[in-house]
Amino acid sequence: MLAAFLLLGGSGDAAGEQVSFEMLDNPGTSQWADFSLSRDGKSMGCLLGGAVYWWTAEEGFRFLDPGIATQGGVGMAADGGSLIAAKAGHGGALPAIWYRDGSSVDLGVMPGNCEMDHLTDGGFDINADGTVAVGQTASCAAEVAFTWSPRGGLQDLPGPGKVDSRGVAVSADGRTIVGFCEHPDKEFRQPALWRHGEGLVLFLGPNKAGEAMNVSLNGKFVVGQAYLGGLSHQAYFWTEGTEPVSMGHLGGRATDTSMAHAVSDDGKVVGCSGDPLWGEQEAFIWTGRGGMLSLSNHLADHGVEVPKGIILTNALDISGDGSTVVGVCRDKDWNKCYWLVHLGDSLDPGPMAETKTWEPDPLNPMLPDSLDTFQADMLNPFPFGKRRYMPAP
Repeated sequence: MLAAFLLLGGSGDAAGEQVSFEMLDNPGTSQWADFSLSRDGKSMGCLLGGAVYWWTAEEGFRFLDPGIATQGGVGMAADGGSLIAAKAGHGGALPAIWYRDGSSVDLGVMPGNCEMDHLTDGGFDINADGTVAVGQTASCAAEVAFTWSPRGGLQDLPGPGKVDSRGVAVSADGRTIVGFCEHPDKEFRQPALWRHGEGLVLFLGPNKAGEAMNVSLNGKFVVGQAYLGGLSHQAYFWTEGTEPVSMGHLGGRATDTSMAHAVSDDGKVVGCSGDPLWGEQEAFIWTGRGGMLSLSNHLADHGVEVPKGIILTNALDISGDGSTVVGVCRDKDWNKCYWLVHLGDSLDPGPMAETKTWEPDPLNPMLPDSLDTFQADMLNPFPFGKRRYMPAP
């Protein structure tokens, strides 16, 4: 369910295109959360203290799995038909995919006879139609980035040897994956990119500390946090053939940091900025034309007031079409809370909007001939019976 507040827009906004703010009426309490929106913002994968939920605008939250408190990734397919996270498994977490029809599939563990701790394993993102998944799992040597497909199963992504890595986000077509890979000698994280059929690309350079946090559905834009000079790590925006753009930060202190969590197909970026030691984080939205804006101030400029005592501390995702933002807030008693913002026509991303956006194909469930016997056996009923496959037309 949603509790709506002040569904107002700028005076020039047309009906259905207003800026609005909504508080999420979340089920229970949690100390942390993560969210992932579908392309149209009407479906969402949710982690609340590790527990996995499926949210839709029509039905609100639907509980899927208790998960584990140490997992930290969830991904919703662009078409709203599947989501990935980690479920509670034997000895720790196992990445798993849930589908629109209520069934689920466990992705298993990396092959090998290793006594590894799987508590940090999890699925972090899934492509448009649910056929390519990415995340992090334990191998015999490290916690490594993985990719999964129905035919190929769980496979690690290439890296420079026995170092930790993670696949955090994947493009709609499943061909571009971003995340991080640790430096083989100095043990700091580096922004990483993998493309279908290619190896690891350290796109900011071989010795640049940071992470890639997301890639747009069309695979054009990458955002995250990196050390680009100065005193602190900053949010960045990168597209192939250009230098990374530092987004700066909202505050006036040189020690303030910022982190970009997600980017839409038209180049809107959301994240948080603030003093990590002595201050508080604040949610921002950024465009190439307007720069970094406080999301609360942007709402106020368009006639929408955030409820009194609510501080928007972090924007965690933006839908692929750029219409919807989800994030975290706190109330006056420092209780965690969660929100949705609908942007309407309030932002002009600028020249980046000229890039052709990804458009979803009609939903095409996986067919029986796309699964080998082992993968088919992993399809677990949840909670309405086995996944049913439609015959090919």
